[in-house]
Amino acid sequence: MKNLAEILESELEDAVEVKNKKSLHNYISILVHNILEREEINSRFLELGSQLKLLAETVKIGFENINKRFEDVNKRFEDINKRFEDINKRFEDMNKRFEDMNKRFEDTNKRISIIIWVISLWMTLFTGLSVFLKLYQ
Repeated sequence: MKNLAEILESELEDAVEVKNKKSLHNYISILVHNILEREEINSRFLELGSQLKLLAETVKIGFENINKRFEDVNKRFEDINKRFEDINKRFEDMNKRFEDMNKRFEDTNKRISIIIWVISLWMTLFTGLSVFLKLYQ
């Protein structure tokens, strides 16, 4: 950069009438310093841009991985839901069998009650008839 400063200083000295060489030298120093700062800022800006692109790609990959994990978890939950539905179906089948058995038991209980009632009625009539025959014999 010293070469650039020397070239600018000599060219500007040749192009215009210089009243104060120290002022010219300070002006060129400031100009070169500003050019260097701008180049450094531009390089940092480009570096920052590439780092932001890298960060954006990393975040995108991270979100894709998270989405994949959520899809895997959703699939596991769907499998668990299917198992619960199968278990619920088995319980419903068992409940239907118990309801059928309860109905058969109630029907059998009803028949036995009717048979006992008929036998009791028959025994009451037989006992009453026996007593009636013994009294009137």
